[in-house]
Amino acid sequence: MTRIPARSGSLAALLAVSVLALTACGGESGGGAKSASDFDAAYVMSDNLGDKGFNDSAAAGFKKAEAEGVGTKLLQASPSDPQTWRQNLEEVSGSGKYDLIFTGPGMHDNLAAVAPQHPDQKYVFFDDELEAPNVLSVRYAQNEGSYLAGILAATASKDTTSFPLSKNTDKVGVVAGQDLPGIQDFIVGFKQGVAQVDPAMKVQVSFVGNFNDAQKAYDLTKTMYQGGTDVVYNVSGPAGLGILKAAADTGHYAIGVDSDQNALYPKNVLASMLKQIGTSVHASINQAKDGEIEYGKTVIYGLDNDGVDLVYNDALVPDSAKKAVSEARTDVVDGKVKVASVLK
Repeated sequence: MTRIPARSGSLAALLAVSVLALTACGGESGGGAKSASDFDAAYVMSDNLGDKGFNDSAAAGFKKAEAEGVGTKLLQASPSDPQTWRQNLEEVSGSGKYDLIFTGPGMHDNLAAVAPQHPDQKYVFFDDELEAPNVLSVRYAQNEGSYLAGILAATASKDTTSFPLSKNTDKVGVVAGQDLPGIQDFIVGFKQGVAQVDPAMKVQVSFVGNFNDAQKAYDLTKTMYQGGTDVVYNVSGPAGLGILKAAADTGHYAIGVDSDQNALYPKNVLASMLKQIGTSVHASINQAKDGEIEYGKTVIYGLDNDGVDLVYNDALVPDSAKKAVSEARTDVVDGKVKVASVLK
């Protein structure tokens, strides 16, 4: 695995530097450069657009590439229809039309089966990892971004003057989609951030059981708030829209995830932990177009290269809280604090 080095400039430039460094070490590169008008990319989804989070962030990256002349195709599917996920992946893989095929969460077994059948087809597998010579895996250090979310949540719970919806109950929470390693990575980072502010503060965790049942997420979140939780962190994908609504309906605080969800409930969503999926999608397309990707590798984007971050609702978060989070961010980037992870 390669972690993109910290340096100034856009994430796209950072990714390019990383890939060039990888290429120097050997491996299968993407071949010669192609113009945007001669390049086509597809995204095979295990869900639909409109989640105001992960998928919409990815779609923004494809939209930017499309505006530059790249041909794009996004294949949506019902989250309850895995047979269609596999059919869509097989269809685009066998078409011979796409220079690069993207897929993501929920598609590991499908990609593991389909990619070897199409050795000349190139894939980008984001937010997961698959060892295959024609696949570039892209991971994000969600534990680091969640560490900042934990710092903010604990700060908001304790500071009832700056955060008047809080009751200083010494309780914050996480409502997560499923109990998976990637989701546990969010949770361990969040817990560490909370403990950095107050080791005695309790962190409650509930699982929806999937990433699409917004009503269940709403109910779990409402129960947490009724039990005295001041702030709930959304780690539930599309189901997380129910978390944010519960915060608004009960007069509590929440923290969004993946995309900037602050404006959905501007009186209640303190901040959002961004995974810069769209930026990495756009960068990967440009690298593949320029023949600069090395497949068969995994790259990781974290706080030191803006692969993850925390974006504030400025109307709710005062400068004092931002300063506490900024200092925590600097400690991680400088290596003074190592954020725990459940992933290797």
